[in-house]
Amino acid sequence: MAGELTPLVLLPRYTTYTGAHDFTTIGMEVTDYSKAIVNFWRGDLAGAGTISVTFQESTDQNTWSTCSSGGPNSPTADTEFQYAPELNKRWFRIKVSVTGTDPYVTCWAIGFLELREA
Repeated sequence: MAGELTPLVLLPRYTTYTGAHDFTTIGMEVTDYSKAIVNFWRGDLAGAGTISVTFQESTDQNTWSTCSSGGPNSPTADTEFQYAPELNKRWFRIKVSVTGTDPYVTCWAIGFLELREA
């Protein structure tokens, strides 16, 4: 049924990232879905640095581009944000970029995938 929602866990509660790196989830096949509705939360960023979140899509899992309405976003600490990236390609993932000197941050991202209309 079009518009039906399927539960989604991109980053389980509570995932911690350490160091200045880009962290990505594996690509998930989303051909049947038109968008994701994702709630993202992060705690305080320890150390001097920044965090950004980008929702990405790909046709081949080699070349990734930012989804429409998919970031990059720099969410503030201890606040839950909702994003609704549009899905136009076969594969979908989230990228968390942490920069700075000896940073670490705890976050999670959960939500739903919305079925594409036939």
